[in-house]
Amino acid sequence: MGRLKLTAPEFMKTSERQLITVILTLTLAGALLPQTLRAGFSLPSGSTSPGHGISNVLSGTVANGALFWQSTTNWVNTTPAKPYAVTNNYALPACDSIAVARIVATIWGGTANYVSEMTVTVNGTNLPAANPLVFGTTTDTNAVFSATSANAYGSGSGVWLVTLPVPASMLFTDGTLNNIVVSQNTTTGFDGRVQHVTLLVVYQSSALNNTFDYAIAEGGGDIYKSPAGTQVSQRTVTFDAVHPATATAATLNVLYTYADALNDRLYFNGTQFGGDNVAQFDTSVVNNGPSVLSFDVLANLVTTNTVTFSLGADVPGTPETSLRPQLAALAVTRTAATILAPTLAITVQTNLARLTITGESNRTYTVLSSPDLFSWSTNASFISSNAVSQWSVPATNTTRFFRVRAQ
Repeated sequence: MGRLKLTAPEFMKTSERQLITVILTLTLAGALLPQTLRAGFSLPSGSTSPGHGISNVLSGTVANGALFWQSTTNWVNTTPAKPYAVTNNYALPACDSIAVARIVATIWGGTANYVSEMTVTVNGTNLPAANPLVFGTTTDTNAVFSATSANAYGSGSGVWLVTLPVPASMLFTDGTLNNIVVSQNTTTGFDGRVQHVTLLVVYQSSALNNTFDYAIAEGGGDIYKSPAGTQVSQRTVTFDAVHPATATAATLNVLYTYADALNDRLYFNGTQFGGDNVAQFDTSVVNNGPSVLSFDVLANLVTTNTVTFSLGADVPGTPETSLRPQLAALAVTRTAATILAPTLAITVQTNLARLTITGESNRTYTVLSSPDLFSWSTNASFISSNAVSQWSVPATNTTRFFRVRAQ
């Protein structure tokens, strides 16, 4: 039978990172629970002339969170020699941790038939999703609308939107600039000019003292003033659900490319935002960049929200000939959640120890263990479905300490 010792932590501060800690000295070893992951999904990409549309790809809720979005302007007016690279630095705020990170780039191929071999480095290390990423042609088989794979959205005219998941460990969280290099090579004549490189990060900092909902949508949102065939004049994106009841701020961020500075409209839950000429892409400007806009939508926030991009009959005057909304993010800040401290009970039978956490239904708990109270590693992360979670681990002659973090 194992020797048990349960003590209350002296250093617990629930206002910092919402960390609820229980220390357990127990002669046991082994993993507690498998980590649960939200599965992404992927579909064939290729290159479709009306575009793939825009769909919600990532969403979630974190404690003490915020959205970082930085877009660069990288266009040049002549086809560059290959290999060709663009380098940008991103001033991510100093923070405690990163929940989600994503690189988004719009790249001109020349025609839909050419192939790019694209390598991306983050702070000097090759990004796993682009090492290299090979995309192009009308039969491209890269994923679309996947949260975990590299995505390549072809529009049928040589324009590609590429989106890449970034492991949190590759980014600096101490305020040091993050260096991202996008390199293009080709053997088929791929143009390789980069219209923008955007870094999206959902980060966490105890100083924020909030609850944060986010929903991120991406894709080939091509719309046309005079649609033909399967082309459309409007695109509507439905975001994953958020929690409006305790919201203190709500922001809609959108990115467009390849407009001609005429009229277009945007609606959030049916209410018009941004006037009759929302996208401000100016083709007369050298090295022109994307049109990135932000709107305060708190007064219009509901649980399930939509954004509509339009070149339809509702647009007055002369609409854009065509327009490409490609990225949209809904960021909702709520009051900090009150987290009840869980209780931990232990029973030992023969060579097994059963641990029971009693907490809150639908609350996520992460179990961390340490051999010495200094170095901690994650053993399991799970959502308590009925406020009580149990698991058993083998008891050995190894002393382990445990923490339980409520999120």
